[in-house]
Amino acid sequence: MISARLRVAAAAAALCALAACGTSGSGGSGDANKVTFWHYYAQGIPATAKFTKDLGDIYAKAKPAKPLNSVYVPGEQLTQKVIATAATKQGPDVFVQGGADLLQLIKAGAIADITAQFDKFPDKAQIPDANVIKKDGKVYGVQGFNNTTALWYNKTILDELGITPPTTMDELTAALQKIGKKYVGIGLPGQGDQDVNAFSFITAYGFDYAKPDAAALETSLKLVGGWAEKGYVPRDAATWTPDVAFQKFTAGGMAFVLGGNWQYGNAKKTASFKYGVVPVPNGSAPAKVYQFGDNVHVSAFTKDKDAAFNAVAAMFLSKEGELAALEAGSMPVRKDLADTEGMKDPIYTQFNKALENGVPYLLPGFGTELTQMRKPVAEAWSAVLAGQSAPGDAAATAVAAIQRVAK
Repeated sequence: MISARLRVAAAAAALCALAACGTSGSGGSGDANKVTFWHYYAQGIPATAKFTKDLGDIYAKAKPAKPLNSVYVPGEQLTQKVIATAATKQGPDVFVQGGADLLQLIKAGAIADITAQFDKFPDKAQIPDANVIKKDGKVYGVQGFNNTTALWYNKTILDELGITPPTTMDELTAALQKIGKKYVGIGLPGQGDQDVNAFSFITAYGFDYAKPDAAALETSLKLVGGWAEKGYVPRDAATWTPDVAFQKFTAGGMAFVLGGNWQYGNAKKTASFKYGVVPVPNGSAPAKVYQFGDNVHVSAFTKDKDAAFNAVAAMFLSKEGELAALEAGSMPVRKDLADTEGMKDPIYTQFNKALENGVPYLLPGFGTELTQMRKPVAEAWSAVLAGQSAPGDAAATAVAAIQRVAK
C-alpha cells in the first residue's frame, strides 16, 4: 500500500510505520486466539504510522471475535518469510504484498482460496473486478486501494524560477537546466530489484518487455544519465528507496521527485512549501505507469479462515478502511467512494490523469519470468544513475538478460 509500496511496493507502495496497535518482529501466527497481520509499513513516517494505527482501530470497532496482532516485517523479507513459514504450515493469518510475488506465493501454496468468503461479503458489488485477485476462477486476495506514480514538484521553487510544470521530457530537461545547481533538480530513486522506479522513463521512449529493444532502453538511460552527469540528479540517488527520495523532497530544496500518491499524507504533514503533481512527462511515446496497490491475502494455513477474511474486509474493504487509506494518500476502489469529496483534491486528480496511461503491475502475457526480466532493468537504471555504467552498455546488458529469461 502506502509504503514504498512501490518499493513496489514499492514500491509501493507503499509506501509506512508500525502502529501502536501492534508489535514489531517476524513471529508466526502461533496464537489461535488472535488474527496475526503481517505488513511492511515501515517505521518512522507519520502519515503511514497513523494509517496503520487506524487499521487497528477500524478492526477493533468491528467487534471481532479475536484481537489483531499487527507485525511489521521488512518488505524485502516478507514474501520469503511467508513461503518459509508456509512450508511448516504456519505463518500469519493475513498479510500484504506489492503484487510482484503473487504467482510465486500461489505456486508455493502459501495463499488461501477465499472465494467462499468473498462471495458472502455484503459489499462485494462495491469492489471492482479489477481489484479482486483471481487465478483459475478462484479468489486469492483483494486490493483495497489503487496506487501509481507521477512527478511531484516544489511549486515554490518553480514559481521562483518561472518554470511551468513540464508535460514532455524536453520541457523537464529545460527546467532542470534552468534550476542548475541552485537546487537539487530531481530525485529519482535508484534502489530496488524491480523496474518500478524506471518504468515511466523507459516506456516514454518506447521500451516494451514483449519486444525488448536495446536502442529504446539506451535512449531513456542516456537521458537520466545525462541529468546525473550534470548534477541534476545526485549520484547517491542510486541508493535511494522511493521513501528516502520523497523524504528528501519534503525536506525542501529539491524541485522534482518521482513519487506515489500514497506519499501525499506525508507531504501534507511534513512539507513546508507549496507542491503539486503532474503525470510523468512523455518522451517520444506516452510515459506509462504501473497501476498497483497492496495485495491483501489470507494465509493458506490460518487456523480460522473466516476470522482472517473478516479482518481483511474490515481493514481494507470497508468504507472506513478505504477512507483511512485516502487520508494517508491512497485512492479507494469502492464504487460508492468514487465521488467522495477527498477524491476531488487536485493531487488525486493528477494521479487519476496519470492512470490514463496505467498498466497492470502483473503485465498481461507474462508469468513468473516477469520478475526476472524486471531485475536487469532495475540494475541498469541504478548503475547509470551512479555513473558506474555507460547507458549503451547498461541497456545492452539488460536486454540480453531479458532475452535469456524469455527463452
